[in-house]
Amino acid sequence: MIELPSLETLAPRVIGKPDGDVIYAFPSENTDLVRVDYLFEAGSAYQPQLLCAAAANKLQTVATRRMDAATLAEFLDYRGVVVETSNDIYQSCITAYMLRRFAPEVLPVMEQMIGEPTFCEGDFVPWKEKKRQEIASLEMQSNQIARRLFYQQLFGSEHPLGRYATVQDVDRLDLETVRQYHEQHYRLDGCRRVVAGNVDGLEFLFMATGHGTRYAKGGSLYPAKPIPVPAEHPHITMPNSPQTSVRVGRVLPLEWSSTDYARLMLLTTALGGYFGSRLMQNIREEKGYTYGIYARTQIYRGVIVFYITANVVAGAIGEVEKEIAGELQKLIDQPISREELELVKTVVASDFVRSVDGVFERAARYVDMCGACVDERLTTHLQEAIKEATALQLQELAGRLLKPSDMLFCSAGAD
Repeated sequence: MIELPSLETLAPRVIGKPDGDVIYAFPSENTDLVRVDYLFEAGSAYQPQLLCAAAANKLQTVATRRMDAATLAEFLDYRGVVVETSNDIYQSCITAYMLRRFAPEVLPVMEQMIGEPTFCEGDFVPWKEKKRQEIASLEMQSNQIARRLFYQQLFGSEHPLGRYATVQDVDRLDLETVRQYHEQHYRLDGCRRVVAGNVDGLEFLFMATGHGTRYAKGGSLYPAKPIPVPAEHPHITMPNSPQTSVRVGRVLPLEWSSTDYARLMLLTTALGGYFGSRLMQNIREEKGYTYGIYARTQIYRGVIVFYITANVVAGAIGEVEKEIAGELQKLIDQPISREELELVKTVVASDFVRSVDGVFERAARYVDMCGACVDERLTTHLQEAIKEATALQLQELAGRLLKPSDMLFCSAGAD
């Protein structure tokens, strides 16, 4: 069995000053690079208008009161600094990669971006045009339409997980709303800093401004509510689509901190989590209906979603849904063989080891865990499941959670 890393090596080193200012560090002397993440409770769940959170997150990195867009871009390019932004339901993040020797110069500029951004029409208009094109492109992709339909059916169109922006929402967004949203949600005294790489000796540079890092991590604003599974399978016809995208799944009555969720990760892997999984063998290898079909679980704050997704050949949707239901029922009716269970455990262990193979990967994992309000209890239970879970435990779990009759079947594309 593959040996998993210890929890001590996965957790960040918490470094602080007496005034309560702290950073969360993943130090390594084996690289010249430094990664820093600035985390904020500024995701789309808090926005007063669609796309507001995304605009604030991106546009703050364009220019500051002290450096216009051209000057800032030149400053970063000359030093080889890469700045990335991300924005999900609850958490927004700004990430920067830099060489260690440039950190004393770059870190104050990063805080300028957050604390002193310049939101101007000259930057806002190109952003809107790019976003307009991006949304228009997504609305032509069957897999994106199936995903939207799935989450809207599960949560309703007013829930953050079921709410999607249109081109019209781009046109409605105004710069003053973005500016006010940033002022309210991007505060350096409400920011959590996560650093990784060659940071020894640089720790207090991340706290040199005297700002606190008391991250205001909240709970879910929108707890999941059971929604009846429709009698009919919702489908959106896209006449010009060369394929049909299928999404099948449900909201799970589980907490991420339960031992059942860790065991479900094994079950999901057996079903559709690797190339030799049951769904792959059946629907790809034997039937030839798709190039790839996958089963996953996704943790959000207050809710876990199980789903199966595939792009299939036009006209095969009925057969694909039938085969998916059949594979779910097999997990309920028959325990997994000893050989398959051992293989699945090896796959899960290998994937986990690869996902934390390096301090940057561990920092990225920690950032994701902060966003989902998850802690290392999840890791502990996964390690226990890999070592001890039995076929009968997984079969019982499938009977409770993976009944075909409990699944929502959605599709979009060719009929």
